[in-house]
Amino acid sequence: MKQKINHQKACRPAKRGFTLIELLVVISIIGILSSFAVVSLNSARNKARDALRKADMTQMRTALNLYYDENGKYPVCGAWDNNSADFGANVQDGSNCYNTTLSSALTAGAKPYLGQLPKDPKNPTNSPTTDTTYIYRYVSKSDSSEYALVYRIEDNVSLQVIRGW
Repeated sequence: MKQKINHQKACRPAKRGFTLIELLVVISIIGILSSFAVVSLNSARNKARDALRKADMTQMRTALNLYYDENGKYPVCGAWDNNSADFGANVQDGSNCYNTTLSSALTAGAKPYLGQLPKDPKNPTNSPTTDTTYIYRYVSKSDSSEYALVYRIEDNVSLQVIRGW
């Protein structure tokens, strides 16, 4: 009698797969790499917002210079203080001057200098009740010969001042 050989059993490879430890190691490595990516992405977002703030202030300076060329003065608002780092454009008064005086001076009339005033990317209402750190502010001398635009950047949270005269 012939013996029957079970080829299926003899040729079957051993079961292969990943152990639980191997899977956990791979998942941990992926988690660490993704956390590096998130940190880099946040840094890029901060730099992008800072670039937008600087561009906004350049746009404001240009609009104020156009306003001055046409009117012979800058919009008057606030209490100028040469001894203050922000020249008197404190959070409450400076943001109010920015939101009201500059808004009506630069966006109204037959030939507006701006369609709308730029707002800080972290404070789109430019309101001190929303955020007192990231807010655009304005102050001018009472004789309307000088102005200061004040804002903060996220890079080192330093106060930035643009003076015009």
